[in-house]
Amino acid sequence: MKYFKFFTYISLIFLFTSCIKQQQDLITINGNTMGTYFIVNIVNPPLNITKDRLKKEIEDVLINVNQKMSNWDKQSEISLLNSRKSLAPIKISDDLTSLINAANKIHRESKGFLDITLDPLIDLWGFGYNNKIKKIPSDRNIQKTLKFVNQEKLLKLDVKNKLITKLNVEVSMNLSSIAKGYGIDMIGKKLEAIGIKNFLIDIGGDILTKGLNSKNDEWIIGIENPDLKEKLIKEIVNISNKSIATSGDYKNYYIEKGIQYSHILNPKSGKPIKHSTKSVTIIHNTAMEADGWATAFLAMGSQKGLKLAEEKNIAALFIDKINNKLIKIKTTKFKNLKKVKIE
Repeated sequence: MKYFKFFTYISLIFLFTSCIKQQQDLITINGNTMGTYFIVNIVNPPLNITKDRLKKEIEDVLINVNQKMSNWDKQSEISLLNSRKSLAPIKISDDLTSLINAANKIHRESKGFLDITLDPLIDLWGFGYNNKIKKIPSDRNIQKTLKFVNQEKLLKLDVKNKLITKLNVEVSMNLSSIAKGYGIDMIGKKLEAIGIKNFLIDIGGDILTKGLNSKNDEWIIGIENPDLKEKLIKEIVNISNKSIATSGDYKNYYIEKGIQYSHILNPKSGKPIKHSTKSVTIIHNTAMEADGWATAFLAMGSQKGLKLAEEKNIAALFIDKINNKLIKIKTTKFKNLKKVKIE
């Protein structure tokens, strides 16, 4: 009887410690943020860091990012900045300075196809945060609104002193094309600061990977098929210490008189994109850059985008719909990535 109790006791200890080890090897934290989901997978965190602490650290970062960059929060820093009708320099936070500075760089390098001053146009077409009825605006209203679009000409950023100046009081910024990526990067920095080396952060399909997965290998990432009626995954890649973001026109749109109008707007014409590119996936060093470039290249389309992506040595996958067939167009850097075959 004693032997039975002894071995039962030892077995329970083994089972208990195995469960602890299994839980400690991979911790998953999820929730909702920025109008979408977030999932953070953490592999082999230090034993002294609990899941509750990790959850709080992640949620604190997300709260901070939303308080500064959410256009849906009327009291956020960006919303208050948009509502301020002044031509005087305005003091802004470190986070907002960093984000706008990065957006300016992509704006210049993409020849204006990423533009955070698109906000009034986004609202005009009914895709904004004011929940307007979606309807096609007149050409006159589009041209009138385009006067308030072009961040290079209408915003002046003083990075050193953390000041931003509107050069027209009606200028309004929308950070949805880049803020999600920034939030992912901030979570990554927080995790690294507390000693986490292996993790994957996913906010609404935009991803940052660090280190290795639970199988001690590079992270395996699936790229969504723009035709949601077909196979869910169109391509699978292995990445580590990189970010991946996809921008597509196949989820947020409306149809009027048989014509589909995408939420992705061309900053030059002020109208939804009409080219054949349905989605663009970018792999970059940061989630913010991947996020911003994916939007810029989708607005641009593969015809112009492929050439620029090659010039910038960016790993990009364009998926175009031609004659009702999806065609994958890859840059050289993307072709050289380690791939996983799809059966």
